[in-house]
Amino acid sequence: MKVLVVIPLYNHADTVRRVAEECLALGHEVLVVDDGSSDGGAATLAGLPVRLLTHSGNRGKGAAIMTAAAAAQRLGFSHIVTIDADGQHAASDIARFLPLLQQEPMAIVVGTRDFTVANVPGASKFGRNFSNFWLRLQTGQILGDTQSGFRAYPVAVLLGLPLSQTRYAFEVEVLVRAAWAGVPLRAVDISVYYPPAAERVSHFRGFMDNFRLTLLNTHLTLRSILPWPHRKLVVEAKGTTVSLFHPWRSLQGLLTENSTAGQLAAAAAVGVFLGALPI
Repeated sequence: MKVLVVIPLYNHADTVRRVAEECLALGHEVLVVDDGSSDGGAATLAGLPVRLLTHSGNRGKGAAIMTAAAAAQRLGFSHIVTIDADGQHAASDIARFLPLLQQEPMAIVVGTRDFTVANVPGASKFGRNFSNFWLRLQTGQILGDTQSGFRAYPVAVLLGLPLSQTRYAFEVEVLVRAAWAGVPLRAVDISVYYPPAAERVSHFRGFMDNFRLTLLNTHLTLRSILPWPHRKLVVEAKGTTVSLFHPWRSLQGLLTENSTAGQLAAAAAVGVFLGALPI
């Protein structure tokens, strides 16, 4: 397992260097994706041993994460951990994600923010509960904080999902489509810091971002009740994880166990997949 810490950046010049320094101090490799910032935030990283990618214009947080995923794949990283540039997350909490990734390398792990701290906006509390409800309705799965941006993603999962959203709605869509694809969704408790309201910087655009979320949830809810099956990236077969990203390993694991008929059917499906590959 090789993990790259990703900091999506959009107009957080006052805090991004500190976030990057905290991650570097803990020994992590860091990639910053500047999503068309206009406040010179990328320049504040001068002298730090971080990788930097830049969008020519503001394409959205989801687009920045996907740019990072593609770069991580090229660089040989298996996972990315996304941490916000505004300083609300503690870099030391990255260590809480790693044991879960070791146990389930194909899982998406989402940090659950501690909302008992001071200055938590009421809109954040409502938004989290509302978003959690839609995830449960659309997938049957429960997560404590579906709006948290502090997450760990397998690179292969991000690049394998049919994602359409590029802005804040991305972080909702990726969880729903991952769950439909059989990807485990896991949670870990994290700390959070909210500055007083007068000092807070947010790029969430109330009307437009809520409008996009409404359209997305309508689409995902309608899709969830249709009888068409979802394409699986990960199939759990009683102790053996069958992954289309590791077909040979999956097939060998199934055939060397005391497999049930269902497991052998999974093995046959992987075999058919292998037979269709141009190798």
